[in-house]
Amino acid sequence: MPLIVTGGDGALFHQLQKLRAPFPEIVIEAKGRGNALARDLRRLPAPAAVDLMEVEVLPERGAPYLRLCGSSVSFGYPTLVTRLAENFRPLRRLSYAAASVLAWPSEQEFRIGYHGGPLEKRRLTGILLNNTKHVGGFVGFPEASCQDGLADVMEMTAPYPSQMLHNMTSMLKLPVWRPSRFLQVMEAEIHASAAQELMLDGELIPGVAGVRVRMMPAALVCRTV
Repeated sequence: MPLIVTGGDGALFHQLQKLRAPFPEIVIEAKGRGNALARDLRRLPAPAAVDLMEVEVLPERGAPYLRLCGSSVSFGYPTLVTRLAENFRPLRRLSYAAASVLAWPSEQEFRIGYHGGPLEKRRLTGILLNNTKHVGGFVGFPEASCQDGLADVMEMTAPYPSQMLHNMTSMLKLPVWRPSRFLQVMEAEIHASAAQELMLDGELIPGVAGVRVRMMPAALVCRTV
């Protein structure tokens, strides 16, 4: 029997942590603000087998632990936007757009490796790994698919004016300004220069030093109502 999840990406995130493979079919009643995965599902024949991201969280203190995600993993700027969007919850999907006006990108150092390769130092304002086309209710990765076994990565370097131009063109579905580096990966390891907030599917986790992300192709069968 399908399991019904009412809410957005965060509601699905919390439900996934209670489950073990093989997962039951999930029916998403999309009533969140972003609904990134649900928006992608509406473009697919139902039910659809979609990818998940297995995230090993490396806290500043304590032992690592695993979390399953359906949409997004981030440090830096996207996490800041998510936190500020809480102040604009009545605006629903537009809460993220409002928050982006107040979010000031701040550069920091990360050590990042892909596909088990060596960790390389990179100065970024943020890094976002996405399993869907949508970010905060808007199309942030037009080429992305939740069925290709790949995470779409955005390595952000833009200062505030350039980042705002990117945000605005994405919201208008005119991705003509893309100042970030985009790539697709099956595995990623990210270490921050200092412990900070991690965003997983819209949920914020404080005191995180790094993550290891592994794609789980076609791990979950789900549909929307």
